[in-house]
Amino acid sequence: MIYKSLVLTGLRRDELRTLTVSQLDLTRGGEFLQLDAGDEKSREGSSRPIREDLAADLRSWLADKLIAAQASARAAGNPIPERLPANALVFTVPSALVKILDRDLKAAGVLKRDDRGRTIDVHAMRTTFGMLMIRAGVVPRTAQAAMRRSDIKLTMWVYTDPRLLNIRRAVNALPVIPLARGERR
Repeated sequence: MIYKSLVLTGLRRDELRTLTVSQLDLTRGGEFLQLDAGDEKSREGSSRPIREDLAADLRSWLADKLIAAQASARAAGNPIPERLPANALVFTVPSALVKILDRDLKAAGVLKRDDRGRTIDVHAMRTTFGMLMIRAGVVPRTAQAAMRRSDIKLTMWVYTDPRLLNIRRAVNALPVIPLARGERR
């Protein structure tokens, strides 16, 4: 769930690490997350829409966390919570996430570095977020805003791998330009 959240939100690891229950609105049709200024790299804070399927997964994730918290409270003889506290962390992001990802890649039989020299690491999930947007045809300025980058050049040159761009689709999107009557093709 941590990996999926990183890829589909473009959040940085530390931003995901500090995300609390109160920063999520998982209401169907208006799903978003709110980053506090103190937790965001730019220190500005921002509200980000999230995909409906990710919101559904997060609802299930938090429901499971609540069940675990209720079981723990029951076992300790404490009052049973009806909901997770607003300041409860959504994820317990391990400090060794980089090593855990390396282990998970190995277990899945996925090479950390491919034959083109591209490396899979935690920050690469943010790059994947940007690349998925570009490949989906999202306007670069919108991708820049979604990634919360101040400079379009960074979005285009660092977070976009030109080897993965679909240039054929771009060329095929050009309009047909008819020849003048009688002109040979």
